[in-house]
Amino acid sequence: MPLFRFRPLLLMYGGVLCLLAVVAFRAADEDPINRILDKIRLYTEQYPHEKAYLHTDRNAYLPGETIWLKSYLFLGGNRNIDSASGTVYVDLINPNGRRILLDTRLRQTGGVGEGYLTLPDSMPTGRYTLRGYTNWMRNFSEDWYFRKTVDIISPKSPAPSGSMGDDQLRFDMQFLPEGGQLVTGLTSRVGFKAVSSSGVGLDVHGFVLADKDTVIGFDSQHLGMGQFQFMPEAGKTYTAYVRPAGTTTPYTSYTMPAPAASGYVMLVDNLGSKENIRVYVTHNVEPTAPASGTSGAKLSIVAQVNGQPVHAAQAPISRKSFMVPIPRTKCPEGIVQITLFDDKGKPVSERLAYSSQNDQINLTVTPRRPTVGPRQRIDLDVTATDMAGKPVAANLSMAVTDAHQQPKPRPYGPTLLTYLLLTSDLTGYIEQPGYYFDPANKDRLLKLDLLLATQGWRRFTWDKVLAETLAATQYPVDPGLTLTGTVYRGTSRNPAANVALTVMMTRKDSTRDLFTATSDVQGRFLVAEAELVDTTSVFVQASQGNNRNFTVTLDKLFSPAVRLVRPPFVPFDVAYDELAEFLKRQGEYQAIEAQIRRNREIQLQAVVVKAKKADPYAQQRGLFGRPDASIKVDDINSAGALTVFDILRARVAGVTVTGTGMDASVQIRGAANFSGPIEPQFMIDGMPVDKSAVASMSPRDVAYIDVIKGAGAAMLGSRGAGGGINVITRRGGDTGDYLNKVVPGVRVEKVVGYMPKREFYAPRYDNPTPEEKVRPDYRATLYWAPMVKTDASGKATVSFFASDAKTTLNIHTEGTTLTGQPGAGETTLKVQ
Repeated sequence: MPLFRFRPLLLMYGGVLCLLAVVAFRAADEDPINRILDKIRLYTEQYPHEKAYLHTDRNAYLPGETIWLKSYLFLGGNRNIDSASGTVYVDLINPNGRRILLDTRLRQTGGVGEGYLTLPDSMPTGRYTLRGYTNWMRNFSEDWYFRKTVDIISPKSPAPSGSMGDDQLRFDMQFLPEGGQLVTGLTSRVGFKAVSSSGVGLDVHGFVLADKDTVIGFDSQHLGMGQFQFMPEAGKTYTAYVRPAGTTTPYTSYTMPAPAASGYVMLVDNLGSKENIRVYVTHNVEPTAPASGTSGAKLSIVAQVNGQPVHAAQAPISRKSFMVPIPRTKCPEGIVQITLFDDKGKPVSERLAYSSQNDQINLTVTPRRPTVGPRQRIDLDVTATDMAGKPVAANLSMAVTDAHQQPKPRPYGPTLLTYLLLTSDLTGYIEQPGYYFDPANKDRLLKLDLLLATQGWRRFTWDKVLAETLAATQYPVDPGLTLTGTVYRGTSRNPAANVALTVMMTRKDSTRDLFTATSDVQGRFLVAEAELVDTTSVFVQASQGNNRNFTVTLDKLFSPAVRLVRPPFVPFDVAYDELAEFLKRQGEYQAIEAQIRRNREIQLQAVVVKAKKADPYAQQRGLFGRPDASIKVDDINSAGALTVFDILRARVAGVTVTGTGMDASVQIRGAANFSGPIEPQFMIDGMPVDKSAVASMSPRDVAYIDVIKGAGAAMLGSRGAGGGINVITRRGGDTGDYLNKVVPGVRVEKVVGYMPKREFYAPRYDNPTPEEKVRPDYRATLYWAPMVKTDASGKATVSFFASDAKTTLNIHTEGTTLTGQPGAGETTLKVQ
């Protein structure tokens, strides 16, 4: 069955009866629309796009505080949470965009992750950029990275100049013909947008003149945006005169876009019909003579949402006016990109419209008590439902902040909902995005249509989609922090195939993982399930039989580049005089914290300590402590030894080594049962391993060989029935710098991995510590819960305690279902 079918429709537009061929899924092979739809399919298959989003506990911080983060990752085509990527990279960039100050990696599990950034104490006041992205997103423009502004407010440094008090009457004006161009003799609809010098929309009044005659007057309708209709005439120049509404300031003149002598005009009606988005097309382009055997040239219209075609239609170019209905039932929630193509398949006109399907969730947070007192327990009931009121399971994040310790937020600010459904697919600053999704605003869809008539679009550009060949991507989809590298023969650059590798990873908390891998024909190897957290020491040893003369290299994990980053434009409207309490309270809180730290520093008198020297290998010996016997490996006893077992042979009483190489057998006297002798548990640095891992080690990498018997072996549990052999690797010679020691077949490096987990500190005043009883509490963020999950009944409960401040608490919650239905909720609670 073909993917697209013809379906004839009789449509009336402007009194003209038009026969349209509506393409439901596939056009005839000779039509350009066939090529267009194939190109869209190939493009979206090769370049599926992702959307990352970061929820932070606040938007303004003091130096030394912590930015708490929750990451969400979506597959852009269908908005499903949990894309294939397993890591979201987060950068904090300085105000001029030239330096990355902090960066981290957040592990994505089920499409969500959590982490934090600790701000240095010395950060100056300014507007910083926080951005989030995946390795796959690096293949495309950085314009599509998630970006938000974060204000750092330091009492020690002044506010940036020009942050307040800009002249709001200075403005810029843009005129944007619907569909892209004005055409002489055809009635067009022109959108316009006025933006003040501070970057926010400015209401204006104006009129258009031609030859000193007024053609039409206009007024903005919402945040400086508006539209009007007029028909340009040949030989006339049109000038618009505009001034801020309600003022008597002089008009500013703007030359209107010049009309084309011939072309296409497209008008989209997204409000007049409940069943369809109606697309009206008029043009004055003369058709070319049809080729023999063809039915004549056709114009094509394609509608798509998130790169997925939802409707296509064709009409003969001989028809000067026609209308195409796009059924709303075909359009999922989101921006509909409607494009008109000429008879050669070239895009000639485009318009964006919004498909509202109520595919969102309602989030309601209800305090169990209308007011609470300082340090009293607060219980919140969270409810998640779809737009029909049915409960849904959702993954949410919640931030509770002191309203008096944050800049007053702009109304209808950005949320996960507004980002996922609207702003992530538009360029430029979107003012008050929440306005268009608040059901209380009865005109929200009208104003949203006005926004899409005046806002830029760049995610899906036709010159790239219709290109003859698609460029190869440079960066793969990375399901996690994968450890990769290459093995070379000797010191050459000749790849070594079929080399066995033992990879040991040791984390800061002394936990270890051991992996084995084999190099391929290019000498490449991969450890896909590496648990890289914080700073991990990676030990790699290569061997091929008794040959260890290899060079091992490890690929560097991605580190963000230091390059110019254009901060997202957001009006710098922080009123610093309104933050007096924030600065005062936080200054006092930080002073108290500093005093507590000083009080903990106890000056000790000089004493003489009599104790045995600490065992430098205690961490590598694990639970069994001191061994029953130990061999210190040196150049003498390791001379001629090919394996660790050759050193052990005949050097420890009661330990028997038979055989050679990988076939060696080890037995500790007395270790036997009814089935015969039992080999000991083998370990490397206290980590249980297979005997082959010990046999493959180079004797040059070994510091000690420990033999464990009796009570020490009992610490190994059932694995220690045959005793234990623990091989302790070198940490370096006299300098202790093993990382810089060149050993054939061995590579040791430190790798920075995922952000280690850290819990948000929230005191519990029902059972306070002695210190919490006396410590003043004026936290700006009272509670941060990145992983609130509603159950099948749509319910969840969170609890925490108020601080000492008598204030208003802002409770902000946002999140999504597994199928990408986003939601956001806001409520307040009085502490008095």
